[in-house]
Amino acid sequence: MDWQTTPYVLLLFLTSLTALAWGLYGVRSVRDGDRNPTVLAFVALCVTGSIWAGGYAVQLAAPTLGSKLAAYKLLHVGAAFVGPAWLAFALSYAGRADLLTRSTVAAMVAVPAALLAALPTNPYSLALTDASLVTRGSVTLLVAESGPLYQLHLAYSYLIIGGGVAIILRESLRSAPEVRQQAGLMVAGGVVPLALNVAHVLAIGPLGELQAVNLTPVSLGLSTLLFGVAVFRYRLLDLTPIAARIVLTQIGDGVVVVDRAGSIVDVNPAAEALVGERDRVVGTDLATHVSDYDRLPLDESPLTTVATDDGEAFLQLDRSPIDRGGTRYGWVVLLRDVTELETQRRELERRNERLDAFASVVSHDLRNPLSVIDGYADLARETGDPAHLDVIQDTAGRMNDFLEDLLRLSQQGDTVTEPRELSLAALVAEVREAAGDEGAEVAVAADVTVTADRERLRQALDNLFRNARDHADGPVTVTVGPLPEGFYVEDDGPGIPEADRDAVFDVGFTTRSDGTGLGLAIVRDIVEAHGWSIAATEGPTGGARFEVTGADVRAVAE
Repeated sequence: MDWQTTPYVLLLFLTSLTALAWGLYGVRSVRDGDRNPTVLAFVALCVTGSIWAGGYAVQLAAPTLGSKLAAYKLLHVGAAFVGPAWLAFALSYAGRADLLTRSTVAAMVAVPAALLAALPTNPYSLALTDASLVTRGSVTLLVAESGPLYQLHLAYSYLIIGGGVAIILRESLRSAPEVRQQAGLMVAGGVVPLALNVAHVLAIGPLGELQAVNLTPVSLGLSTLLFGVAVFRYRLLDLTPIAARIVLTQIGDGVVVVDRAGSIVDVNPAAEALVGERDRVVGTDLATHVSDYDRLPLDESPLTTVATDDGEAFLQLDRSPIDRGGTRYGWVVLLRDVTELETQRRELERRNERLDAFASVVSHDLRNPLSVIDGYADLARETGDPAHLDVIQDTAGRMNDFLEDLLRLSQQGDTVTEPRELSLAALVAEVREAAGDEGAEVAVAADVTVTADRERLRQALDNLFRNARDHADGPVTVTVGPLPEGFYVEDDGPGIPEADRDAVFDVGFTTRSDGTGLGLAIVRDIVEAHGWSIAATEGPTGGARFEVTGADVRAVAE
């Protein structure tokens, strides 16, 4: 009997060569350094498909039962491992190549390897129970009856191929329309060979003589052709999960892929911390998570803010188009978290503003007393009257007070180093004792403990007491008492006009001709350094009242 040279044999050989060519092209890419998991899985799929198609072509062409059976066993060197190769390809396509560990791969090929080991000797008829020849039309075919191990292999292959299809389908449904179209072809590349194989095994379908020939290797060869174009020509598109789940997962900045309408296609882990979990935000508009996105001039790397679990985050946005062949598919938006840098920049800006204020205050408040000293020195020299020296001494004393306040504000005002639980009444007593009786009586309404830096809080209280004393026309009573989340300091002096209450904490603001305008600025910095807030208001007797809130205060057990 001569070798059969049917069109099916030629078609199978052509399929085998096509798959082999793609596999060799993939090997060349690997040698050139492209060790992408998708490429490696694609090479494995091409090689197994090529062996299957080529071995099946030899089986069809073989003239005797023995030669057909030998070819049948050899073709399973490829056919048995098509399922695992397809699953590996699907996992890498979906960005889950991290699952392809040595132990996982070993588990995936366990059943195919067992079948391949059993086929040569077929112990206990595990692989085959019978083999015979049958003529269908002009073709003589091998009919092999499957043993239990072979049936297990078929079930296993259908399961993992179906699993790979499900993985790709799941990713496509969560992606942009452009990606869904491409992923649909990927799904078809897995479903069609699977369907043809089921039809061949179960002998169903109105294909006549063609039904007897297993066309699965042919359809698989066409699938590898499609996959090869996707892998090497279009790189699976930049919008696919590979871009976001493999490449972009290594980037520390947040990356969001959006389609032309601004809907989120995918996000990397860093972006999830800024806009929300991937499963929740995919398919929604980026503008709903970054409020100013649709209004920002994205060609200028603008700055915006988003709310996170840790508070407000400052983001710098950069957007790059995804174009191909004149068609825009979407955008890649880079969300760079610059919270720390922006906080530092704003703090530096605040300090620079303070320095400018210092320069203004120093220029004003030192030039005037220096002019007074200079003028009275001339008078003392001309007249010899010692009263002029008293004026000079008083002016020099005010200058010294001013310089001390300036030093406190520049070096100590915003420093908190040792916060601990303190008795507010005890601290008030220390400040009052150190100041002595200088026209201010200090009382404590109720004692509480407050967690604070002892020296800084003492400095703040001292400045508040001095402020009350300096702005009173006579003796003044200062009262310190607790608030639900802080404490207050109030006096029975003239109070602060409502129009000035927001400005009293500004550097240089004062209502006294001899005031430095630094005392309350020091108080504000100390309070804010603790993470608290302070506000000026009116006391029950019309005097000034300063309320400190946000502090950790606790009642003292009696």
